[in-house]
Amino acid sequence: MSSLSFPIQQTPNFAALTPPHTVAPLFAEKVPLASPTLPPVDAVLVEIRRLLEQSQLTNGETVRHFEEEAADYLGVPECVAVSSCTSGLMLVERLMGLSGEVIVPSFTFFATAHSLLWNGLEPVLVDCDPHTFNLDPQRVEDAIGTHTSAILGVHIFGCPAAVKELEEIAGRHGLRVIYDGAHAFGSEVDGTSVACWGDATVYSLTPTKPLVAGEGGLIATRDRELARRLRQARNYGKGDDYDCRLLGLNARMTEIQAALGRAGLPLVEEGVRRRNELASIYEERLAGLAGLRMQAVGAPLRSSRKDFPVVIDAPSLGFTRDELEGFLGADNIETRRYFDPPLHRQQLYSARHASQGRDLPATDAISANVLCLPLFAGLKTEIVEAIADRIHAIGRSAGPQPYREKDRLG
Repeated sequence: MSSLSFPIQQTPNFAALTPPHTVAPLFAEKVPLASPTLPPVDAVLVEIRRLLEQSQLTNGETVRHFEEEAADYLGVPECVAVSSCTSGLMLVERLMGLSGEVIVPSFTFFATAHSLLWNGLEPVLVDCDPHTFNLDPQRVEDAIGTHTSAILGVHIFGCPAAVKELEEIAGRHGLRVIYDGAHAFGSEVDGTSVACWGDATVYSLTPTKPLVAGEGGLIATRDRELARRLRQARNYGKGDDYDCRLLGLNARMTEIQAALGRAGLPLVEEGVRRRNELASIYEERLAGLAGLRMQAVGAPLRSSRKDFPVVIDAPSLGFTRDELEGFLGADNIETRRYFDPPLHRQQLYSARHASQGRDLPATDAISANVLCLPLFAGLKTEIVEAIADRIHAIGRSAGPQPYREKDRLG
């Protein structure tokens, strides 16, 4: 696996810096937030050449082989390749015959809830756990009503959701459970893939994810009949003839995407191991910094570490999340504010949520103060160490600030 290196400028005495920096940026070249883990070019080109020579670009054997190999890696009977994680969620929800309300976190990418709206379902937005940033099981149970048909959980940033608790709740209330695993290819609970939980888990294969196919998604399920119907639904709903049996759409994965995904599968384990190694370096070097906390990922969980989020408590740390973003940007370090605003404060969802009359204090506090730092398998150890040390230096230089109510963490 290749590693990316970025030259570090020689700037003496980090602790003496006063934000904003008046010296040269820490890195001479931009350190990206993410960079895809890709297989050797030649290996992929051989397969693409074969596909082009055979004029087989869709509905071919490469997609099927990819599904089989992915299912084997995840430890489930079936994987169904689709055009995107979003289309996969849409198809799963429709084929399960969901109706009424579906419980979903507000702290997630908007595509999670978009899939529900496309199916005429009502998203019930609930709060997250302030430590894991995932759905809070107690808040889920509190939100269940007579029209609730399912729970749509999310393995946020690759950290597994509270699958055992959520499925116990679902069992008591007769609900289906689907997981948006967009971030979570390679994530595990008790040494078992998160794909082994719920009725289905849907993964994303876009360039920031642990497994990359350029675009596309995978639906993992233990239900073979659901998988059979999903393969029909991704091709407009038609069977072997021209007669449609169910309402579907064009959600096919191309053969070329599948070829890239197949070539990337052998890299996943090492990539997830490396991401976790780098995350541990961040955690160790930032652990003593008052006013900065990190996502709680402890045994028996393994996160894919799709992202590395930190949450800033401005009164304790001496600067806000947005100020840290600016300081690091001046050092050529790319960061991102996931997910701000959260769903319940976005125009499409705010009125719906207001009618439900539910406060989401943990979601509000995290989304207003979270910042994701660079993390990808090809990132050099010394780059992560330098970023963590720079944050420490900024904190020492800034020092605690007078309390500001707007910066308060829940």
